[in-house]
Amino acid sequence: MGRLTIWFLLGLTLFAVSNHVGFVNADVGPSESECRPYIEKAINELKTDGVRDGSGELQSDQPRGDDDDDDDDDGGLFSIDEKDTIEIETVELDSTEDAKSANDLDGDGIPDDEDDDIDGDGIPNEKDDDIDGDGIPNEDDDDIDGDGIPNEDDDDIDGDGVPNSKDEDIDGDGVPNSKDEDIDGDGKANHEDDDLDGDGTPNHEDDDLDGDGVPNTEDDDLDGDGTVNHEDEDLDGDGVKNDEDEDLDGDGKVNHEDEDLDGDGVRNEKDDDLDGDGTNNSQDEDLDGDGVPNEKDEDLDGDGILNEHDGDVDGDGVPNEHDHKDSGENADDDDDDDDEDQKEAVKKRSKREVDAAPVLDIEAPPSPAEEFPVEEEIVKEESAEEEAEKEQEPEPEAEVEVEAEKEPEPEPVKEEKEESVEEKEEEQAAPVEEAKEVSTEQEAAPQEPETVQEDAVESEEAQDEPQADAAKETADDDDDDDDTKPEDELLWEGEIPQNRRSRQHISELLQLDEEFNAREKATDNVAEIILRDIKRIYENAIKPLETVYKYRELSNRHFSDPEIFSKPLILFMGPWSGGKSSILNYLTDNEYTPNSLRTGAEPSPAYFNILMWGNETEVLDGTQLAADYTFSGLQKFGQGLEERLRGLKIKSKLLEKVNIVEIPGILEVRKQVSRVFPFNDACQWFIDRADIIFLVYDPAKLDVGPETEAILDQLKGREYQTRIILNKADTVKPEELLRVQGALIWNISPLMSSAQPPLMYTTSLWTNPYQDGAPARLLLAQERAFLRDLRTAIDKRIEHKIASARRFAVRVRNHAKMVDCYLNTFYNHKTLFGNKKRIADDIIDHPQNYHIYEGLSTLTNISRYDLPDPEVYRDFFRLNPLYEFKKLTETCTYFRGCPITKLDVAIAYELPELAGKYKKMSESALASIEAQQDQAQNEQRSSNQADPKKTS
Repeated sequence: MGRLTIWFLLGLTLFAVSNHVGFVNADVGPSESECRPYIEKAINELKTDGVRDGSGELQSDQPRGDDDDDDDDDGGLFSIDEKDTIEIETVELDSTEDAKSANDLDGDGIPDDEDDDIDGDGIPNEKDDDIDGDGIPNEDDDDIDGDGIPNEDDDDIDGDGVPNSKDEDIDGDGVPNSKDEDIDGDGKANHEDDDLDGDGTPNHEDDDLDGDGVPNTEDDDLDGDGTVNHEDEDLDGDGVKNDEDEDLDGDGKVNHEDEDLDGDGVRNEKDDDLDGDGTNNSQDEDLDGDGVPNEKDEDLDGDGILNEHDGDVDGDGVPNEHDHKDSGENADDDDDDDDEDQKEAVKKRSKREVDAAPVLDIEAPPSPAEEFPVEEEIVKEESAEEEAEKEQEPEPEAEVEVEAEKEPEPEPVKEEKEESVEEKEEEQAAPVEEAKEVSTEQEAAPQEPETVQEDAVESEEAQDEPQADAAKETADDDDDDDDTKPEDELLWEGEIPQNRRSRQHISELLQLDEEFNAREKATDNVAEIILRDIKRIYENAIKPLETVYKYRELSNRHFSDPEIFSKPLILFMGPWSGGKSSILNYLTDNEYTPNSLRTGAEPSPAYFNILMWGNETEVLDGTQLAADYTFSGLQKFGQGLEERLRGLKIKSKLLEKVNIVEIPGILEVRKQVSRVFPFNDACQWFIDRADIIFLVYDPAKLDVGPETEAILDQLKGREYQTRIILNKADTVKPEELLRVQGALIWNISPLMSSAQPPLMYTTSLWTNPYQDGAPARLLLAQERAFLRDLRTAIDKRIEHKIASARRFAVRVRNHAKMVDCYLNTFYNHKTLFGNKKRIADDIIDHPQNYHIYEGLSTLTNISRYDLPDPEVYRDFFRLNPLYEFKKLTETCTYFRGCPITKLDVAIAYELPELAGKYKKMSESALASIEAQQDQAQNEQRSSNQADPKKTS
């Protein structure tokens, strides 16, 4: 038979399939898949050999010969003349319908996309390992649903009538995509599959990785595993954990070259969550999600550039020199409210200079956020400026008010200024009308909703501009008042230097990292025990005689709970402009922020600056500080001192361990300046409570005058806790540095009672780079020695508390024995009929005539230099009559014993023994911590050896 026979068979097959008769519906016989090759072959022959005429009939392209045996078949069903033609109804078939046999693979009358059993084998599709019944398992089948379309080109892989992008079970295996380890049913686990959703596009080029119809940049579950991105330990589903994955979002770009690290459609410099872990960058302990904590990460933002060479360390798009935020730490750190407060503070300082600027003459200095805006805002601002330049003429008398944020509407202007307002309205009427025309043209053109809204705001501002200008003078007066507030005098103003030095060594040497937390906690528990012992000794042995002989009325040096349980106190003092405020900013990582202490060549305001830890940055006045538990003793110095106290709470790791105090700079003047409070007594109060004292000097200001002499005299007995810092040493030539050091020691040593000169550190304590030619290695070594000394003072805080308690006990004992000596002298010279008040006054006014001081030193081991001057006791006994006190022997009782004996025992034995007790308990606690750490390391090492995968 010839080609006409093939046509006949094709028509017969299509007729049988369409009418559900013949061998297709039979239980036995060839299946549709078996017939498919013959059908496709016939179609191909029709395409190549058949020609369709204008009537739609298919004809042979060659005439039949008379000798063709195929035209006459004795046993055939048909006999066709060579001139005859067979008319076949035109059937429009596409390749899909040909292959799927009218979309009903098993011929059961149910379309495949609605058929729960496509191949008619009695097994539901979701449980069928071979959905289309072609003998090829689904995982090896290039066409799972047998529709003739390869899986990678098929919009409905499992043939259930639901597009892949909306199908919750793409491969039709009955397992939802979110729980399916092989989403596309190709036999490859998801984490090993280069084409996760089976759409023919490799994962690194696929805009919809999991095939759920949601683009990767908008998909909350990038890999379709049912775990949202910020909780997913394997974001792109490649089997590699995020902190070990070199391509976090699976887009084919390594992390340090990827402009969108977490694949959320937001560029890194604008992304509030850089690594997509659900934690805001400001609070994220691992900013780039590489498994290395920020404080130890040499590449903080994961851009492949080391921090010391990176112009934008935290990857927020703001260069370091303009970035006032913490670079990934700490930076409590908490804080949109703090950021707004900082912006407001910066705005207040710059507003006065900006308000009166004429249009197009100057521009307001942009804030970091305004200097680096979002790209869309930049385009809008540029287009607005171009239109304004084209449409409007610059008016020399017009003024513009630059605001960082939208201010509330100004208050009504006074009547006396209304005339000037009307004049300005007339002058600015033309620009306003032009602005209205511009806004009308913009409204006529199709715009985005945001653009329309911005144009409306601009037109309103143009209309309200005259009123705003008229209210400026009133606002300027308010700004003047704001600028004179005491809080503003503490704040820093200046420019941020380039190439600032690193502060990493500060955290290491002061042991502020988290690895030291366990040791700190262990020693703190021991310290609490010792401090309670000190309080017990004070209550039992010291306080009784302190109360009986009214020691608190003699001296300002008190000892109570605030002195016992307070944090260590670090004290900085010295001449003005020595760099004390700069050192405080440097140690607390508070440089170049709106809350920095004011620094500069000119003398800073004469305040006692007290830095404390706070969860939020806060400036405190003297009244608030005097109410604080630690500094409540300052209330006795009066309101004058409270007005010169300023506190600053900062969220700093160092301030969690200590309080830092800066005494006002000493100005050496020829004429003594009277103060409204006892300055030296206030300084003495801080000196008595300081754990370490630093005298800060500038190489250019080495003079020592009466003020300095008075301060150094108050350090008597505290020389071992006193250090000298020669700050700004990089400004001195190396060959002159030794001469400057010698001159400073020569000036100070004679004024201190110690035979040895105090320890000196020559360095430059701020992040500014050292000046050219400075001995950088020497300065850095001296700085490290200073930091180690500071850490030692923190570690010895308990020893300092014990020493302070013992010093106070000695003073109380000396005072009690001095009063007792006065009393014995009084009773020895008192007669039966004599005037006791006259005798007491004579002894008090002339103690040298009665050899009181000499006798006390002879009978006891008390040094004359440890006793107050006679004038002090003269004032004391004027308020407290001598004969009203009891002699020491009269304070003894049969059951309680003698208070003076208890005090002597506390001084000689109990307090010194506490130092040894603390040392032993601390060593035991630290040994226990180290043993626990070693055990944990050994267990970790054993588990790694048992499971090598964990080690890798």
